[in-house]
Amino acid sequence: MNTYKPIANMVGATFSLFSDGCKRFCFIGIGILCGILQPVFAFDNSELPAPASKDDVRHGLRVSDNHRYLVDATTGRPVFILADTAWNLGALTLEEIDTYLQSRADHGFNTVMFALNFAPQAEEKNAYSQPAYLGADKTDLNPAYFEMCDAIIKKAADRGLYVIIYAMWAGEKSGTMNHYTAAQLNILGQALGRRYQGVPNVIFSAGGEASPHYIEPERVNALGRGLKEGSAGRNLVTVHPVSGNSTSKFYANETWLDFYMSQAKSGSAANNAAYDAAALVLADWSLQPNQTIKPTMMGEHRYESGTQEDPLIQRRSLYQCVFAGGAGYAYGHNALWQMTPHTALPWMLKGWNPGVKNWTQVLDTPAVRQLAYIKTLLYSYPYLERIPDQSLVLAGQDADVATRTQATRDGTLEHNNATYIMAYLSAPQSITLNTSVMVAPELTVSWFNPATGLSEMVHDKLPNQGSLKLEKRPQGGDWVVVIEDAAKGYSRHILTRH
Repeated sequence: MNTYKPIANMVGATFSLFSDGCKRFCFIGIGILCGILQPVFAFDNSELPAPASKDDVRHGLRVSDNHRYLVDATTGRPVFILADTAWNLGALTLEEIDTYLQSRADHGFNTVMFALNFAPQAEEKNAYSQPAYLGADKTDLNPAYFEMCDAIIKKAADRGLYVIIYAMWAGEKSGTMNHYTAAQLNILGQALGRRYQGVPNVIFSAGGEASPHYIEPERVNALGRGLKEGSAGRNLVTVHPVSGNSTSKFYANETWLDFYMSQAKSGSAANNAAYDAAALVLADWSLQPNQTIKPTMMGEHRYESGTQEDPLIQRRSLYQCVFAGGAGYAYGHNALWQMTPHTALPWMLKGWNPGVKNWTQVLDTPAVRQLAYIKTLLYSYPYLERIPDQSLVLAGQDADVATRTQATRDGTLEHNNATYIMAYLSAPQSITLNTSVMVAPELTVSWFNPATGLSEMVHDKLPNQGSLKLEKRPQGGDWVVVIEDAAKGYSRHILTRH
């Protein structure tokens, strides 16, 4: 009888993915003979090191040499940002924050995003009735508030989590940031930068929804420059734009900005799931050499609501954005960014329905349990050489988000130097992929299931004929087909034949 066996999810313990050993991945070899699937071999991790329990955030991050991704500032190890959205984190007590951070680490997230002052969407003060900023113009850091912030940052670091700290929120109608002058924002930014200068797991955001038409770039640039100057350039700085935009549209040439961020459509309305978030990421990737090339991540898209949503909605957005060139992705749930019941503005609850009475009820949704599987997939193959390439899809392409095939590979566009191809199928369909971009004479082909983290090998040492047709999988759901140079043996780096 064939059984799935757990495998180690990384090369030794070089990359850290999960904080407990129960996040298991399996790989099983399948042979095809006369159209009948037959087991060929299986692998397990009985002789391999246990997965590392958390990401190592001690060195901080820097932009990769090719300006496309983020890497460990000391080792150069690739780091994919898988973030959770917790704008209103300050509404929780430190004990509650412990619970939240541990759950994120347990599920393979390595980053948490939160706002220091989320007013007017939430109370300006934290759970201990402390405002973040003091003084006549509110540019002085409140020592009591920032002692709590210090504690959050340390708790996050202890769990292998980076934090993206938003100085405050702009917002469409009455955002707090909109009431500051450029000079005041620069002062505040410098103060924040000095406080966390060189703290390795701290990344700054120069505001939330901080772009036209909500706020003019002059004030955002002032805050961004202040953060970069105050931190002496030792911390990465980004900024979060308004819906339907990337920061590249407004701040591409600003030296304080280290990586781009996009916001797609965050509301929980069903039609927001059909918005093409990956197009924003791909547009950033496609900037010409005479423009400013920087890493890009999806910072906000359609939030989950309740506990019964199909996790495919979240997986689809994640894989499409990453295969379009994303260096990171932020998941979100309405109950978690609000920290339900602490945010209760009627207009927010109407458009961003939490679906539960308390944030603790959504710490373990199916989507949360599944998203981190992508890190195993990405880290198993050459990471920094990864590029988006839709020309790989010769047949079976669909522009609709719900049925699209999103393709990526390593190498250089318009050059036949790939050693692997990955194509994410948002829905079951027959496709034909261009394998002429690979000079390898023989290919290994496998299917990766984003819902389970399991892989099935369907071809080993298949002759490379320049294209490969794959029939529609009867199992349904979304899948990633992985085609690699059989001689490279990338799979063998993480598997042991059993």
